[in-house]
Formats: sequence, C-alpha cells, structure tokens
Amino acid sequence: MVKARTKRKKGPVKVITYGTFDLFHEGHRRILERAKALGDYLIVGVTTDHFDEARGKLNTVDSIVTR
Repeated sequence: MVKARTKRKKGPVKVITYGTFDLFHEGHRRILERAKALGDYLIVGVTTDHFDEARGKLNTVDSIVTR
C-alpha cells in the first residue's frame, strides 16, 4: 500500500458507492457492509431506470422507489 503524499484533514471518513440494487439480496448487503467498514459514514446512491437503460441493463424488476 502506498501512502498519500498529502495530509488528510482529520475528521470522519465518508465512503460513497452506488448501484442498481435490483432485487436486493445477501450479496448487496455484504458489499455495503464492506464499504461501511472503510469509513465512518456510508453514502449509497441508487441508479435511475434511465441510467440503467443507457448502459444496457433493461431487466430491472423493482422501481427506483422500491430499490
């Protein structure tokens, strides 16, 4: 591991991730737990149906509201 050359300000560490999380399952839960373990706060974004369609993922089952 290489240490960053700049000093980071002290304070809470925020981890940000995103995903589709369609038909939420154990694998989703595990990856979110691993991400949370990297910092003090976990911010999770959920991709929109439009974003998923644009990247070719046309088989989402749950709406963004449900996800």
